[in-house]
Amino acid sequence: MNKFKTVFLFHLREGLMAKATMIMSVILFVLVVGLFGIQKYFATSEKGKEEKDKIVIINETASYKLDKRSLSNLIKTATIEQADPNQEKEIKKQVSDETKDGLIVISEKNDVPTVQYTYKKFSNNEVISSLNMTLQQNYLTKTAQDLKLSPEAATKLLQKVEVNEEVLKDPMATFGIAYFFGFLLYMFLLIYGNSIATGIVAEKSSRVMEVLLPKVSPVVTLYGRVIAVFCVACVQLGVLGIGFLFAYLLDWVNLDALSFFGTKINLDSLSFATIVAFVVYFLLGYFIYGLLYAAIGSVVSRTEELQMVLMPLTILVVAAFFISINALVNPNGTFVQISSYIPFFAPLVAFSRFVSGEMNFFEVSASIIILVVTIAILTRVASRIYVNGVMYYSEKVKWKDVGRLLKRQ
Repeated sequence: MNKFKTVFLFHLREGLMAKATMIMSVILFVLVVGLFGIQKYFATSEKGKEEKDKIVIINETASYKLDKRSLSNLIKTATIEQADPNQEKEIKKQVSDETKDGLIVISEKNDVPTVQYTYKKFSNNEVISSLNMTLQQNYLTKTAQDLKLSPEAATKLLQKVEVNEEVLKDPMATFGIAYFFGFLLYMFLLIYGNSIATGIVAEKSSRVMEVLLPKVSPVVTLYGRVIAVFCVACVQLGVLGIGFLFAYLLDWVNLDALSFFGTKINLDSLSFATIVAFVVYFLLGYFIYGLLYAAIGSVVSRTEELQMVLMPLTILVVAAFFISINALVNPNGTFVQISSYIPFFAPLVAFSRFVSGEMNFFEVSASIIILVVTIAILTRVASRIYVNGVMYYSEKVKWKDVGRLLKRQ
């Protein structure tokens, strides 16, 4: 235990005091605070500069009169102007020149009102929706009068059908939470997995491992580095949290409008079970890939070759992330369900399915047991490759060399 503590503290101190770690912590803090500051600035600017669309209406009908004041009160995103039919060409030119945002021409066809909406780039859906509702009501009123229906019958015809919605499970409510946590784990595995491998290659190049391994068990040195890098990463995640808190105290954070790459994050859907599941899959996923990165990194003798050798692991992490995104959209797909139990994909995919509400207790337990068993197997495999790999020096590493080192006693 003392040997593990010594190795762990050595790697932890080395990681925390590294210049790259300090620079990255400062960058992360400034980045988080800066992003919220920029969002606050643009939100304030847009609120002050917000302009309504200028919509011109030409009514060619005699039967369907429109009240400009009523329409203006109904429509909040546009100012309504009225024009004569002989001005249609002139106003279309103004729309083309972008001095006006849209032209609406109302005409009649077989006593039924029709609407022609002309715009250059973007339509205003609120205008069309409000106008359609007004004309529809006017048409029903006129038809009732033409047919000489009684007021009671006309009232029944104008009665709207009541529609009530009840969502038993809204997948979009948890989409943002799952996407954010999944992306966090994805970046965590890539960045700090590479950090584990890079540190091992650097120590191997300096021949430190040749002195250390005869005195300390390879499993101790392996886990000492993996856990130390994990703690360094948690410190930097803490820096992200401090940056968020600082921005929040400056009133730069709107909790009701949080988003991640354009995806809304609904904090109301963040439950205690989701946090626990994230922590569990986070830890298990990190140890699986941490052991793999350490084992493969121990075989490499030169930093220049490291990325090429690690490419298969990088592909696995990227594939797991994209499958997890698919799991948010289609959590019950056959391939997605199978991936929930494949150790290299499960940390991301199973978590996404759990947040979507598509994994019960037994399925979650099964995926966690598979991950724990996989970590136990990888510990034996990785430690054997590790102890033989750090003593192995080659100009160019091939995957068959990894197999040969695994078989060596």
